[in-house]
Amino acid sequence: MYKVNDVVVYKRDVCRVTGKKRSDFTGEMCYVLQPYYSTDGSTTMLVPVSNKGGHLRDLITKEGITELCRRAPEVETLESKPANMKSQYAAVMKGDSIEDLVCIIKTSYLRNNERIRNHKKLASIDAEYLKKAEDYLYNELSVAMGMPYDECKKYFEEEVIRLEKEEL
Repeated sequence: MYKVNDVVVYKRDVCRVTGKKRSDFTGEMCYVLQPYYSTDGSTTMLVPVSNKGGHLRDLITKEGITELCRRAPEVETLESKPANMKSQYAAVMKGDSIEDLVCIIKTSYLRNNERIRNHKKLASIDAEYLKKAEDYLYNELSVAMGMPYDECKKYFEEEVIRLEKEEL
């Protein structure tokens, strides 16, 4: 059970638990969540305490970030088939795993690099999902590490590269 002021992730959004209340619609006891980066308090979400959908999880820990950096090179990419990239990205984005975001980032990055090498225009679908995945990943890391977004992005990328070199 979460307490008031706990920071959690609901679907892909980092949120603060601001209270509990009974839903007028279902009668279930719910957490009142406010998106972490919404400072005006106008946006709140009610999420059942039972978490039946499984979309509510703990914020990644610093140890979890270290482990994610270590595992990032092993995260598989999506099959590069231009005809269904949007549906592949969308399906992975619906998941709750933080590794799914790494999968999207790696896939988009590799597809963009290949297109650049082949002197082709970058695919807008890759750019769109790369931006979404980076925003969700680095916003969560930023809160967990207490660092600005850009510093978290730089830290994650450098740490993954450093660990890959150590493996060689």
